[in-house]
Amino acid sequence: MSDTRHRPPGLPVVGSVPKFADDPLRFAVGVQEAYGGQYPLVKLDTPTGQPANLVTDAALVHDILADRERFKRPNGAPEERRRNGLVSSDGALWEQQRSILQPEFVGGRLADYAEIAGETVTETLEEWPDAGRVDLFEELSILTMRVITRSLFSQNTSRERGRRVHDAMATFGEEFEPSVSDALLPDSLQSGPSEAFERADDVLEAVATEFVDRHLGQDDPPRDVITALIEAKQDPDVELSENELVDQTVLFMTGGQETTALTILYAFYWLTHNPEARERVRAEADAVLDGSAPGWSDLSELTYTERVVRETLRLTPAAWNVSREPRRDVTVAGAKLDADELLMMPIYAHHRDSRVWDDPQTFRPERWDGEVSRANETYFPFGSGPRVCIGRQVALTEAQFALAHILQHYDVDVTAERLDLQPGVTLRPADTIWAKVAVRE
Repeated sequence: MSDTRHRPPGLPVVGSVPKFADDPLRFAVGVQEAYGGQYPLVKLDTPTGQPANLVTDAALVHDILADRERFKRPNGAPEERRRNGLVSSDGALWEQQRSILQPEFVGGRLADYAEIAGETVTETLEEWPDAGRVDLFEELSILTMRVITRSLFSQNTSRERGRRVHDAMATFGEEFEPSVSDALLPDSLQSGPSEAFERADDVLEAVATEFVDRHLGQDDPPRDVITALIEAKQDPDVELSENELVDQTVLFMTGGQETTALTILYAFYWLTHNPEARERVRAEADAVLDGSAPGWSDLSELTYTERVVRETLRLTPAAWNVSREPRRDVTVAGAKLDADELLMMPIYAHHRDSRVWDDPQTFRPERWDGEVSRANETYFPFGSGPRVCIGRQVALTEAQFALAHILQHYDVDVTAERLDLQPGVTLRPADTIWAKVAVRE
């Protein structure tokens, strides 16, 4: 069978890998624009290391993500590989974990989490200065850490603890920023985790262990994610690892904190540079909330704020890429792939495809008012298929509530004229994002 995959032009010997490693976002968007609609798979020439492909066809992306029998999630960063949590597990273990945890993310639990999010934003704003400059990503990370720990673990989080977790995640982001050497060298020649990474991991382990130990020390712990795992572990028909409680706590804590904080951060950036949209969010918050904290019943009324969140996730998705590997040799879109080949599906690039999106580089929340179908297959900020993000509705609600509640009480102006992004495990800002904040008069 002939190989139907296209190969973009590259340098002798090293191929197209250096271009990708130097600027993954620009490269992925360029490939999507140049070859999407014509070649569903684009092969990167990798002289050594793992063979890699970019998937440019959105329908094929969803087919791959839906097919757990033929494709698996690759081993992620060391932090994921060493933990047997829902994010990183596979097969029967993943199915077992998902069935245990799914009830914590549906129905009345979502309403409970919404109330917690609204109350937590109020408490966090009480700590902000009346006027001044703040590290906005850090502030929002502390906020989302508090929401996660109160919602999923029934425990409060101090500013100091939230900052420690935020700093640990910054270390991970620096550790896994793409580089040419990482892309060219095989796994056997890659350097292992640094001492800074190990120290950051120790911080997360200690924080998670403290949460778990508090639950284990209670005769009647509150109903939450940790309790659901404790009860499941006591069932002889359920096989969970000895460190399962801590592993899950670490992965939910870090994933739920950083991705939501990034979404809110980027929304403030886009609103700063689109003042008319910011005023619409504020006017909606004033009308719906009238100065009060948002609650579950307010969610459906914050319609424009929801569009802002959706548009933020289109332009700057915290999860910028999703990947899979074939479990065995397979044929995909007419091309034969070996079991060790990487299939990269860059969400960031699909969300900027000019064949699908009108004026794709422009922040325009109004596009979500009927112009674009919410079932658009080219839009998948939380992934797709059975492994779609379990906490997506919690994240969307928290982002809406944070934007609406903060803007009805504060002016927030991001000082950065340009957003420099660092794609790694998540899509982080390359530099500190400062914001001028002032209580509304």
